[in-house]
Amino acid sequence: MAEEKRRFSFTNLFRRQTPKPADRTVYNMGIQERENRHMMTGPLLYNIINQSVIGRTCITQLKQEVFRRGYVWEKAYEAKCKNCGKEHQRPVQECARCGHPELDIPDAKQLEYAEKFIEGYVNKSEQLFIDVLQELEDDLNIMDDAYIVLVKEYFIDGNQKIRMHRIKELYRGDPVTMFIYSDELGQRGTKGFTCVNHRDFMTTEPHERCGTCGGAVYPVHYVNRANGTDQYFLKGEVLHFSKYSPSRLYGQSPVITLFNAMMTLIAMENYVNSSYTKSRMPRGLLAVQTRNMDSMRAFWRSVKEKMEADPHFIPVMGIEAEGGKGGVEWIKFMDSLKEMDYVSVKDDLRDRISAFYGVSKVFMADNTTSGGLNNEGMQILVTNRAVQKAQTVYNNYVFPFLVKQFGITDWKLKLPPSEEEDEIAILRKREIEVNIAASTKNLGFEVDMDEDGQFTFKKPEPQEPKPQEGEGQAKTDPYAGTNIDASQLGQMQEQALQGGGKPQENPPATRNKASMSVGPDKRLTGLPVDAGNQNTDRRTERRVG
Repeated sequence: MAEEKRRFSFTNLFRRQTPKPADRTVYNMGIQERENRHMMTGPLLYNIINQSVIGRTCITQLKQEVFRRGYVWEKAYEAKCKNCGKEHQRPVQECARCGHPELDIPDAKQLEYAEKFIEGYVNKSEQLFIDVLQELEDDLNIMDDAYIVLVKEYFIDGNQKIRMHRIKELYRGDPVTMFIYSDELGQRGTKGFTCVNHRDFMTTEPHERCGTCGGAVYPVHYVNRANGTDQYFLKGEVLHFSKYSPSRLYGQSPVITLFNAMMTLIAMENYVNSSYTKSRMPRGLLAVQTRNMDSMRAFWRSVKEKMEADPHFIPVMGIEAEGGKGGVEWIKFMDSLKEMDYVSVKDDLRDRISAFYGVSKVFMADNTTSGGLNNEGMQILVTNRAVQKAQTVYNNYVFPFLVKQFGITDWKLKLPPSEEEDEIAILRKREIEVNIAASTKNLGFEVDMDEDGQFTFKKPEPQEPKPQEGEGQAKTDPYAGTNIDASQLGQMQEQALQGGGKPQENPPATRNKASMSVGPDKRLTGLPVDAGNQNTDRRTERRVG
């Protein structure tokens, strides 16, 4: 019995938890290796992009549009309640949640160090912040893995606990050498531990001390395996993010998906290049039947020199005739570019690559547009959506991470839209919203405006109609206060109908109680006796004839 009580105690119920889901892409290794299909390594993927004109054009144009307007600092809120902490995006006099009048505004002093750091060189390599961001964008479009590394200066107390830090430098981490350090379930910070001062030291015991300085060790989240040396990084020092295929570990390179198309374009470009160089393959051979081969050999030496000087020169080869009769024969080696439909194939491959990245033809200097979906406005709209998607990655992942590491809570870093907002269009839109709100209010709806300036509509509650004069009130008896009995009303109305006159103003007095009696048996002629109502007041009975 005691065992049953212990089994169903609340303590045992609270200790149970859902198991973490296993992932087939997570490997039972200390360092999580990136899955490379078809033996495609990171340097190979970068080399393919560097050789592909279409691929490099797409990622370059996309990168320029993403960072075309730079970055800006914006207020995280306009007013913040000191009581409940609610953040208001519009200036208010009191908290909309609790009604507290004391509100805070963003602290401008939080931006002093961050602005000074970002506006200058962010590392000793004299890179600007925008330069590092552009490198990260290239990594996303090639590897779908990007790493931003923060070099920090830590302040540690006597108990070997990190109390605070200060950001000294900012770098881009190479996706080829950067790896996630996790256990077999993909959880970071549980497999290894390293020292703050000696990043090449690593241990699996969390309570072990550094072998060099004897300092405390901290959980490892990332590792850089470059130049034969492993560098371990703590939580908050490295941010890994993906754009196309985000997961718990790594993304999926777009170059692998577009490998065949890019390699075909590279081969086609190499063929065109070889067609206009001296090492090109001749388009064909002109065979001449002759009996003097010595002279043809001497002539061939001069032909080779002419081929090196003129890439369009057609060589001539002599063939000795058996019967003494000469002849000329053209031997074709390869089809021409027109016969191979070079332009159409190249355009199709280009469209496939650009469609993946979301870069339309107008951004690749292609003005051959037509109506419908191929017009210039629609192409710009499609590319703007791809740019917006790329900016969302930075606005939702990269910049919040940086702002948090700088200790900023009242401000946020943001990439503005690539296309400048049309102020006139915004005013026209607002005018239309106001007109719609006024028309809706005229229809009987309740119209209100929230703190963001958006109109809200509410259907009014149904109300019972008010009774009109005389309706819903009890009808008064015109003969109230007189000695007229209700039983006499029928007789008085009958007399008034027959005589065409009005009822007597002063009818004779009678008793107030009706006198009921049984009527005659044959009162309803033609019907059975049981069918008639036998309880009849003789004074109110209508007499006919």
